[in-house]
Amino acid sequence: MPSVAEAAESEDAPSSHIATLPRAFTIEPDTPRRVEWMCGPLIGKGSFAKVYYGIKVDTGDIMAVKQVEMINIPRKKAGGKKDARRRMVDALHQEITLLKDLDHENVVRYLGYDVQGKHINVFLEYVSGGSIASAIATMGRFEEPLVRSLTCQILCGLQYLHERAIIHRDIKGGNVLLDESGVAKITDFGISKKNEYKLAYRMNTKMSLQGSVHWMAPEVVKAKGYSAKVDIWSLGCLVLEMFTGYNPWRQLDELQTVWKLGRENAPPIPEWLSPMAQEFLAKCFTIDPDQRPTAAQLLDHSF
Repeated sequence: MPSVAEAAESEDAPSSHIATLPRAFTIEPDTPRRVEWMCGPLIGKGSFAKVYYGIKVDTGDIMAVKQVEMINIPRKKAGGKKDARRRMVDALHQEITLLKDLDHENVVRYLGYDVQGKHINVFLEYVSGGSIASAIATMGRFEEPLVRSLTCQILCGLQYLHERAIIHRDIKGGNVLLDESGVAKITDFGISKKNEYKLAYRMNTKMSLQGSVHWMAPEVVKAKGYSAKVDIWSLGCLVLEMFTGYNPWRQLDELQTVWKLGRENAPPIPEWLSPMAQEFLAKCFTIDPDQRPTAAQLLDHSF
C-alpha cells in the first residue's frame, strides 16, 4: 500500500513502467497514464486486490482505486496451469479491456489505470452507497417498490452490456453498487467475457464454469456452453436476494446447490410475493435458456 508521497514520487513516463509489468500486460489493455492521487481508507479487500478511496490530486475528483501488488507473479506452471495471482492479473487485464469502452449510467465508469512501482492501480468511478448486498446487511430486505426500481436499472445496464456481446457472469448483490441518489451500477467485470460470436444470446460451447454458485444458472454447471442468458438467471437470484435478504439457496452449501442446478432445479419462489413478482421470477428461472427472456424483453414486463 503506497503512502501519499509514494503514490506521487515517480516521474517516469508511463512507457518506462511497462517493463515492470508481467507478461499478461505486455499487450496493453489500454494506454497507461500517470496519475497522481491521494490514498484514503480501504473500501474493500479480496485475495489479491484491494480497493481504496482515492482523490485525484489535480482535480480533486473522488475515485475508487483497485490495486494489485505485482510481487512474485510466476510464469505458467507445467501443463499451462496458472498460479492464482497470475489469474488475478489476467482478470484485471480482462476487466480493463472490457470497461474502457463502456459508458452507461448503470455501469460503473472506468477512469484509467497506471503502474506505480510494484502496483497496478485501476481507477474507477466512486459509488458512495456501497453494494446492494451491504445495504441488505445493514437495512434488511427491500420492499417491492425499491426492488422494482433497482431491477429496472440493472436490466438497463444488462441490456447495454448484452448489446455489446458482453456477458457479466457474476450478477449478484455484491456486484451492484448504489450511489447517493439510488442509482444502481453494475461493477466487477473480472470474470466477464465477450461472446466471440458477437451475439450475447448465442450459445457458446467454449465457455468455462465461472461465477458465484448460489447465483449460477443450470447451464453453467452442466459445462456444455452458455450465453448471456446466464445473466438473466442471476438477475432473478438477485431479485430474490433483495426480497428475502438472503441468497436464493441459503439453506444449501455450494456442493448441494451445484447438485440442484445440475438437475435443473430453480430456486423456490416465495408465495408471499406479489403475483407480478412471482411471474417475473418464473421467467428469469426458465430452465431452457433459449426460452428464457432477454434483458430487453424483461424491461417490457409489468414488474
